[in-house]
Amino acid sequence: MGIGRQDFRKTQFDRGTAHAVAILAIALSAWTCASYGDEGQESNSRVRVTVQATDPNGRPLSYQWRSTDGRIANVDAATTTWRLADGPGLHFAYVLVSNGAGGYTERRLAVNTDTIGTAVRSHEPVSYRAPAAAVPSGEVYRSFMRGESILLNNPQGVTEALNIPDVFVFEKDVNNTARFPATGAVKTTVRGDFTISGMQPIASGDEVDTYCDVDPMGSFGACGFIQADSGSVFDVTPNQAVTDYINRMSYTGDPPNNQLTAGSALLADGTACGTVNEFFGVTATGSASLLDASNNVVGGPARMSDLGAYALLYNAAATRVLLQCEGAAPAYVAIGFSGDVGTATFAATGQPIVNTMMATLNGTPVGTLLPPPTGVPSDVVPNPERFLSYKGVDSRQDACAYYQAIGAAKGCDSSGNLVKPISSNDWMRATKMGSYAPPGAPTEFTANYINKADLNLARDHHSISYGPNQTAAYVCNHLGPSVLDPAQVEIDSVVDNLVANKNLVACVAMDYTATPGVNGGKPFVRFLIFGPNGQLLPSINLDGRREKFVPGTCVVCHGADHYAGHFLAQNSADVGAHYLPYDAGNFEFSSKPGLTEADQEEAIYNLNQNVLNVNPTVAEQELIAGWYQSSHVLDKNYLPPSWQGQGSAASSFYQDVVARSCRGCHVAMVEGYNWDHFQNINGTSYRSSFIADLTYTIGCFGGNSVFRSHSMPNSLVTFNRFWNSVGSAVDQHAISVAFLGEDFPGQMDLNCVP
Repeated sequence: MGIGRQDFRKTQFDRGTAHAVAILAIALSAWTCASYGDEGQESNSRVRVTVQATDPNGRPLSYQWRSTDGRIANVDAATTTWRLADGPGLHFAYVLVSNGAGGYTERRLAVNTDTIGTAVRSHEPVSYRAPAAAVPSGEVYRSFMRGESILLNNPQGVTEALNIPDVFVFEKDVNNTARFPATGAVKTTVRGDFTISGMQPIASGDEVDTYCDVDPMGSFGACGFIQADSGSVFDVTPNQAVTDYINRMSYTGDPPNNQLTAGSALLADGTACGTVNEFFGVTATGSASLLDASNNVVGGPARMSDLGAYALLYNAAATRVLLQCEGAAPAYVAIGFSGDVGTATFAATGQPIVNTMMATLNGTPVGTLLPPPTGVPSDVVPNPERFLSYKGVDSRQDACAYYQAIGAAKGCDSSGNLVKPISSNDWMRATKMGSYAPPGAPTEFTANYINKADLNLARDHHSISYGPNQTAAYVCNHLGPSVLDPAQVEIDSVVDNLVANKNLVACVAMDYTATPGVNGGKPFVRFLIFGPNGQLLPSINLDGRREKFVPGTCVVCHGADHYAGHFLAQNSADVGAHYLPYDAGNFEFSSKPGLTEADQEEAIYNLNQNVLNVNPTVAEQELIAGWYQSSHVLDKNYLPPSWQGQGSAASSFYQDVVARSCRGCHVAMVEGYNWDHFQNINGTSYRSSFIADLTYTIGCFGGNSVFRSHSMPNSLVTFNRFWNSVGSAVDQHAISVAFLGEDFPGQMDLNCVP
């Protein structure tokens, strides 16, 4: 019989030392998502889930259902049955409502089983070893193919250049003519990005050019480049991932010299046709075809991107473009003098409106509808994938392949669901945490607080280190405060619930250890997500917008030197991730004895010392040393040596902007993004590129790039905190302008992004 979920939770707070662990048997058999696969970890509690939705144009609606755990019947109906997962905690059901004319709306509902009394069940332990695999050679390069002038006229009348799907791309080194891939070309995804693995390091001053065409047999033309400068992020070392965003398709010039006929299309409510939703496994977009004067198809069809962009080879016989979006009435656009035919609209279309969503158990309401956050600055970027996805978006297949590669699942079924996954108990047994720690084991340090700066969740952190090659940590995430700046009484209440093991959402685990035959036998960092009952989950919703899969949703902040785009692009167990330091300056603490910041300072100090055993970056080593240079109390006013003497504007920018909105993730990045080194921001060869990058990503001046505009900070909570600070005593935007000068006009513009 296995140890239960209580092994992932402490029974009492004891100021950061190892603690007693309650033993409770729970179910740990193979888990499946929604209605797929084998018998899962369900309880006997069945709830009835109902959604009430309407279509703005009176169209009939269709429904799809998914759940994070338990088993939900995926029926095309407004009502379904959900067999809840066993044990207490929060569980989530999702519905995707569509109207057959390009409109899709997703909503989620939570059921908290803390008081329902769902039983727990026993299981036999599971243990797998990661399959032997060679370390991939070379680095991974990711970029986006953007239309130089493909403009989307959003509902506010602002134009944005869009990324183009299904463009064929290869890279070529200017100096040695090496080609990547050696033959053929990769193709951009529906989001317009592409990934090339196995590229070679770029020497300082070297250049690699991008070649592209929408025809794999066509005459590829240069459409971008990578150029390395000494010390920059593009000085690529072996087996490193680099993301660039400068590649572009150009079709300027007079007919018949135009290479492309391109444009975009939207539904009547200003949203894109279809959806790209990895959690539901749905990719649906519109298409574009070229017609001649007799309405014969002379080009295409070409797939539209997730935001409605398309590109077709120019054809002199074409007179107009036929645009189609599922069952909506077709739209037509005349081909004029320019290759850009502008933005068309599908008449009488729009997204379905979800009015209510509820769950009942034996007739009693038990569910809570959780619509995406609204009334906050992040409303300006409605794309559900904008946050916590800057480095890529993984699919269910990516997540399962990752878990299999790191030894957390035996395999994957045809839909990407986990086969024979490990549980939280299995992981704790392997890492010797909790009750599995042997006599004389090192102390397992713990701390409880709210991470107000990035996720606004109540967190129970644990970490143990057996030396430089064996360190493990996990954090159990509980519901946080209802607002971004709560009163102390709410902070105390939220932390009290954490200590009482209430409102548990999920536990995220990381370990750093070596596995024979994997990653060349060298230790590396693994990510795992466990549900409230200890079952392995492939995804988590940390921004209130959408479930996002591992490892992409983790590496967005944890560095990931070898990851770019999606896991299967590299398929290496070691994605090059790093632990993150514990920054008390970004936490909220309870005022109750044993839970105050002062009571936990020593524990947080020791948690940070464990980070130093996990292949830390130079930035992490220097930051932790700087925090504790005079005591075991973290110095929240720490200013790196290279920032000292640079003036008050620089000090304020580092301490009030970088430390609060940037450093939490950038400290785990490659050196070019290490902002604790002043020269990486204000050096002779860096200032202009840094200001441009910050302007593009914080403001809406991303070179007409939808992907970059308002994409930083990439945590929704941090983004909202940055912009909510405008006009306050610590105005992060004004502080940025004061330091960077007029070159940084990154003001919030509600018309910036469609």
